[in-house]
Amino acid sequence: MNLKKIKAFTMAEVLVTLTIIGVIAALTIPTLNQNTKNNEMVSGCLKAYSTLSQAVERMKPAYGPVGFGTKWNDEEVFWKGQNKDYQEGFAHEFNAVKVCGKNEKGCNWDGIPKQLNGTPHTNSYDGYNYNLIANDGMTYNFSKGDCASDKGISTDRLSRAMGRFIVDVNGTKGPNRFGYDMYFFCLIKGEGIVPAGADNNSAGCVKGGNGIDCAAKVIKEKKVEIK
Repeated sequence: MNLKKIKAFTMAEVLVTLTIIGVIAALTIPTLNQNTKNNEMVSGCLKAYSTLSQAVERMKPAYGPVGFGTKWNDEEVFWKGQNKDYQEGFAHEFNAVKVCGKNEKGCNWDGIPKQLNGTPHTNSYDGYNYNLIANDGMTYNFSKGDCASDKGISTDRLSRAMGRFIVDVNGTKGPNRFGYDMYFFCLIKGEGIVPAGADNNSAGCVKGGNGIDCAAKVIKEKKVEIK
């Protein structure tokens, strides 16, 4: 009886192959995971811009053209509505999980956020002005002022600035870092929502930068900068 020899891998060959596969996986999986997270942050920034813009558009029938009239200029009325009962106004445009009034804590991230370069920012922002947690988990922080020159918009727009938003696109999760999961947007009279960095090419949105003016660059280039 003739028996054909069956070729097979030796145990040593199998172990070598598994080792190679393990090394490749160890090198590539973290990169793939990071790329996935980065893409999630880009999608979050795009969604934040769209959500803010749509909310402001929906307010126009009751509030009038952006920035014209007391409803836009009274920060409490802007946030809560004319009767301050949340039946209209910015917060009304969200199916919010939680809404916080001025200087009320509990609707935002804990601790002091970081700049894009990893250094701590100067303000925690929790309990700072008005906040809400949307049903998708994003947090929105509104301040009547604070749309300053560091937000990377033109002098003309700054002269018509009515406030600014900080959106944390993954909510209370980390890393709470400007230019990565946190973005600034300004509310401009006669226009609406303008992403930070719209007029200065996002000078701070580079590795080693502060990330304050990253929104426009991330929206345009569909990528985030990391340290």
